[in-house]
Amino acid sequence: MPKALEDQLADVHAELKTYFSKAEEEKKTLGLTLETTRTAISALQTQVDAIDKKIAEKHAASDAPVSLVQYLKENENVARIMRDRSGRASFLLEGKALQQVMARKTTITSAGVGWQTTGVLQIERIPGIVPEARTVLKVRDLLPARPTSLQVIDYVKVTTPMGIASPQIESSPKVENAVAFTAYSERVKTLATWIPASKQILDDFAELAGYLETTLPFYVDLAEEIQLLSGDGTGENLHGLIPQAASFNTTLLPPPSAGWQRIDVIGRAIQQINSANEIDPTFVILNPKDWWSLRLTKDSYGRYILGDPQMIGSANVFGLNVIWTPSMPVGSFLVGSGSPVASEIRDRMSMQVEISTEHMDFFVKNLVAIRAEKRLALVVKRGASFVTGTLNSSPVS
Repeated sequence: MPKALEDQLADVHAELKTYFSKAEEEKKTLGLTLETTRTAISALQTQVDAIDKKIAEKHAASDAPVSLVQYLKENENVARIMRDRSGRASFLLEGKALQQVMARKTTITSAGVGWQTTGVLQIERIPGIVPEARTVLKVRDLLPARPTSLQVIDYVKVTTPMGIASPQIESSPKVENAVAFTAYSERVKTLATWIPASKQILDDFAELAGYLETTLPFYVDLAEEIQLLSGDGTGENLHGLIPQAASFNTTLLPPPSAGWQRIDVIGRAIQQINSANEIDPTFVILNPKDWWSLRLTKDSYGRYILGDPQMIGSANVFGLNVIWTPSMPVGSFLVGSGSPVASEIRDRMSMQVEISTEHMDFFVKNLVAIRAEKRLALVVKRGASFVTGTLNSSPVS
């Protein structure tokens, strides 16, 4: 190996030895310093823990619960009032004393919140409007009806019928017959009603418009039913069935000593129609009170005359359909026929519902008028095909 290279290696070796020696000394020094630091930190942590413990104990002692009564006893102003029995005292509630006054455990119920507390409890709203109790209208369905395009309905009926034919002698004059006719007429009448309402309420409460548009026609139809039964024909009243019906012949009933029931009245009314050669009746109209008095009639053995209560089927008496309606006065009855030969309804205008602002100052007031109306006439051609009277109790019942 060359001398120069050996000298260089010797120098490098010397430098490395010196470096490693310094590194060993620094390692020892650093290790001593880290150990000292760890010891100092541990001691400091112990002191901090001790301080925290003392602070917590002091805080707990200062926050010990003090009753409101004790707080007031220690207050000088309150003590003076209690001693002097006069004056005025003021004191400040804070901390635990304030919490005892303000913090109260309360059970919250829907009743406590209140059903009128808007936005707190949700409510369920059933859509629509529940209508009032209404009569089921039945009389119109008993009679035939057809339209008319004119204002007055004329009809001709026989007032004096022909006589019966008789056997004739050959080559002799035949017996002359005769017949008398009379012309009658019924005028179309108008049934109507209306109600005012604001446009705003109809816009904001859409269900109200539907309620009015269905309710007004009902009350027009109710007026029609009453008129069909009892209208006296004067003025704008229809000429109803009862005013044109034949009166019940009470002499058809048995004598009071024999006794009779309400059902006998209906039977004798049928007999009266049949004896007059009129059209066979198909219905009897009664008030609900009279119908149930009739339906609950019993014989001497306690059996229901009109059948077992469990019997299912339409109500009928002597083959007549029983129609009960409050439109018939209590204690009255009407036996009649639904044949078009006996009577018919002539409709000039079916039910119409109209809404308009063209009434007085409704336009400027944002009001509307809702009107329901219909036009019709009742033509009773054979009044004797209907019999009306009263349902008096049996003299022996």
